[in-house]
Amino acid sequence: MVTTSFRPVAGTATRSAVELDESQRAVLDLPDGVSASVIGAPGTGKTTALVEFVADRLETRGWAPGSVTALTSSRSTATRLRDVLAARLDVPTPGPLARTVSSLAFDVVGHAARLAGAEPPALLTGGDHDSIVRSLLEGHEADGAGPRWPDVLGPRVRALKGFRTELREVMMRATEQGLSTDDLRRLSAVRDRPEWSAVADLVDEHHAVVDAMPGRRLDSAELADWAVAALDRGETAPVVDGLRTVLVDDAQEATQSTVALLRALARRGVAVVALGDPDLATSAFRGGSPDVLGRFGQRLDLPDARTLWLSTAHRHDPPLRDLVQRVTARIGTAGAGRQHAAGPGRPGAGVPSAAGTPGPRPDAQSGDGVPPVLSVQADSPAHELSTVARVLREHHLVSGVPWSSMMVVVRSGGQVPGVARGLQLADVPTRTSIAGRAVRDEHGARHLLLAASVAVGRDDLTADLAGELLLGPLAGFDTLSLRRLRLALRADELAGGGTRSADALLVEALAGPGRFATIDSRPAARAGRFAASLDAARREAAAGASIEEVLWGLWDRSGLAREWSTRAAGRGIVAAEADRHLDGVVALFTTAKRFVERTPEAPAVGFLDALLGAEVPEDTLSPQASAESVLVCTPSAAVGLEVDVVVAARLQDGVWPNLRVRGALLGPDDLVEAAQAGEGADEGPTPIDARSAVLSDELRMFALTVSRARRQVVLSCTSDDDEGPSLFFRLLPGDAPSPPGGHPLSLRGLVGHLRHVVVESTHQGRVESATAGLARLAAAGVAGAHPGEWYGLAEPSTSAPLVDLAEPEAHVAVSPSQLGSFEECPLHWFVDRFGGSAPNASMGLGTVLHSVMEHAVDTDVDSLWEAVEERWDELAFESPWIADAEKRRARQMTESLASYLRDFAQSGGELIGAESTFTLDTGPARLRGSIDRVERTRDGAAVIVDLKTGRAAPTSSAAIAAHPQLGSYQLALADGAIEAVPEGTPPGGAKLVVVSSGVRGKLYREPAQAAFDAEMLQAFRDRVETAAEGMAGRVFVARLDEHCEGRSGGSCRIHVVGEVSS
Repeated sequence: MVTTSFRPVAGTATRSAVELDESQRAVLDLPDGVSASVIGAPGTGKTTALVEFVADRLETRGWAPGSVTALTSSRSTATRLRDVLAARLDVPTPGPLARTVSSLAFDVVGHAARLAGAEPPALLTGGDHDSIVRSLLEGHEADGAGPRWPDVLGPRVRALKGFRTELREVMMRATEQGLSTDDLRRLSAVRDRPEWSAVADLVDEHHAVVDAMPGRRLDSAELADWAVAALDRGETAPVVDGLRTVLVDDAQEATQSTVALLRALARRGVAVVALGDPDLATSAFRGGSPDVLGRFGQRLDLPDARTLWLSTAHRHDPPLRDLVQRVTARIGTAGAGRQHAAGPGRPGAGVPSAAGTPGPRPDAQSGDGVPPVLSVQADSPAHELSTVARVLREHHLVSGVPWSSMMVVVRSGGQVPGVARGLQLADVPTRTSIAGRAVRDEHGARHLLLAASVAVGRDDLTADLAGELLLGPLAGFDTLSLRRLRLALRADELAGGGTRSADALLVEALAGPGRFATIDSRPAARAGRFAASLDAARREAAAGASIEEVLWGLWDRSGLAREWSTRAAGRGIVAAEADRHLDGVVALFTTAKRFVERTPEAPAVGFLDALLGAEVPEDTLSPQASAESVLVCTPSAAVGLEVDVVVAARLQDGVWPNLRVRGALLGPDDLVEAAQAGEGADEGPTPIDARSAVLSDELRMFALTVSRARRQVVLSCTSDDDEGPSLFFRLLPGDAPSPPGGHPLSLRGLVGHLRHVVVESTHQGRVESATAGLARLAAAGVAGAHPGEWYGLAEPSTSAPLVDLAEPEAHVAVSPSQLGSFEECPLHWFVDRFGGSAPNASMGLGTVLHSVMEHAVDTDVDSLWEAVEERWDELAFESPWIADAEKRRARQMTESLASYLRDFAQSGGELIGAESTFTLDTGPARLRGSIDRVERTRDGAAVIVDLKTGRAAPTSSAAIAAHPQLGSYQLALADGAIEAVPEGTPPGGAKLVVVSSGVRGKLYREPAQAAFDAEMLQAFRDRVETAAEGMAGRVFVARLDEHCEGRSGGSCRIHVVGEVSS
């Protein structure tokens, strides 16, 4: 559930100092005013040394609280460090002692702006930046204007998110290097990179757009650049005045902007102590500087800076330390390297984690029988996740490891939702970082945004959008209830003599309140409530309500707050889903509130454009769920964390490591190299060097991942015909075991396992043991344990026949088409007859062509096609390309139909009946049907005609001779049940008119069934009566035959799809 209150940080209840080793003590012993880089391998206590450094300066040396501050690379790490510092210190502080680099720069720039009498600038977020760039590129494409891009960067490439990401990266690198647009054009000419010149043109246009916005807006690189300039001018903010030392945690994540800001602080006499490990950098491919620690004095212009090395990896026992060293030994040194020599800590020893979780416990070491490294190579992604889930559940249930002390790391953010969802389904509670996903991708937030977009007039309500809104949480429909609503709207329309499609009716009904009142059903009532809420939102928007108020109205009227809060208070998958939905909604309202506060006069459309079009996740200050759960994240989100168990999941070849060279389109790294090397320098690194650098970056992320573990590292992948294990598996020791098999260690999994043993095992002892286990679980009320809940064991609800033929007046309704279906497969007939079969576009097209033929006056192609097009909007297709294909097919069949009608007229025949209905009783059967056409030939015989538009219409002589529909029509004609046929008219047989294909120069086929004689009529009558007796029965048998092929998802799925459980 979502918790908005503060909660204590685990492991920080005591304020007593921890015991430091000699290398950590050297950090605290640094003289005042001395700068240093502190380099240590993972787990050597770098953050612990930072915390104790602050405590030593404030509590022992008596420094003022404002004289020292700690900087981190992200808001999440700053928050964790801030909590730890607050719990550690006994002295009051004027504000947080830990903050991000951007936060410090913002304070400096804001103070400088106030000194100049100007408004402080606002931060241009990544989402804002991406939205502006996308709008510029789209405008250029629409107007045929804009920069001249190389041919390889055509319109399709420029429309990709990856292109915009790289473009923004180049723009930020140019700012960090102090390159003007003229500099970009000059380097473009020198290095023969025409794309840089195009970037320069776009940057000029981008600056013009940003300058035209209300207030000044700066991206993170510009913010740092302005802060450096303000510091050099002496325009220091109160947060910098009196500052004596700045500590930088995880300094390997520092960007060029961070280095520039630290250099400016050092020029003001502020000592800089940077702590980190170059082997763990995760942002090198985004402009990070892993070598800042190894070349600290050179990069910060501090020739007297010292370098300290931490010597003991307290977090790791020898096996885990060996694994980390296997990885880091293959990484480029980045100006350092001595940290690789750090030795492992003592088993059971260690220091409290500065991340807020306790250090290794005595029972959490490899000495307790838990293997430090596990290897999982499954035969499918589902089996991989189920095995990982079993490992995590075993730690939690058997060893008592908290869920929050386990973590699953995947290579990219796109893998996070799927892995988190898969583990949830395996009864492992998970959480993900809300800042790692765009708000528009959150389930509840997305539908609120879509409804608000319709309410404010940004988007027109189309059939697709109406369906999406109704299927979302605000209306609460599922596909079945939506189908029922559409059918009810269509039936209501036909009853009134209308012909509009269900799509058009649905859009009209949602356009205002009260339009579902004529339909008496629960789905209609629910749709009516949603339509009323949508109308209220329209009225609120028209009255000038802010986007926050419009969204709140939609949310409040939906009732989801109560429903999801109730679910979130429970346990299991449903509760976790509700947690995520609520997190997304809270993030949305936090974003909307910030938008309204910053730009109170801005229209709601601007907010919706930004969020619905945003593909870049925004950071958020909204509260997050605090329940015990396993974090699923990427390596960058694992910076600063340490847990008992780490799983590196989805380690697939080609995925991790991903050796694709970054920046291949615009070359941001090449631009940095060109700027630093000067115009006369040689070309940049060779492709081999670039690929080697990429491998080092991938190894750094992997080293960061595996080094987060205190107790066990699990590497998992899928190994099958399509996917193979990552090269990183070669770094494992040769004796790394695989986890044992068994049931999933959940109640649901245990029930399934025991049921399987009871049903499948031939060992009597195992069966008896499993039966006793199921009885115990059933007594405890565990779902699925009692045989009364098992599928296939319950007694039939009734054994009575469908129709009691003993009743004198009993009749079995038989239609000509159902007769053939029953004879083919009784079970297939039963499922379609009583379960209902879904209509499709081909069926709708056939209905239209039948209607056109029935009402045709003129038989030329144009007249018939005009009639088809008048009803075309009644048809619904899954996508536009299917609609186009079906329309071409409809045109071809219309031409075939026109050809047949023309040939019939020329033959001298006469139409004596169209859509003629009949009812015929024979034995227990009541045969009812409708005949497309009854024609009289030139010699006076009556011929039955049945139009077929399907591709699989029968044409062979044997199939036509036994055709049940044609036979039914001939029986009705012989018994005089067709009123349109005058008495005494001789029978001329029956035929199909197949317009989907032609033969012998004709556009159609007309396979004919010869006229029945008395013997054939009696045989067919017996056939109908026999089928009727079968339809009235109580048992319906599946006939596995050719008709089942291709029906695995249709009417034959009951007996074609194999069972999935016992």
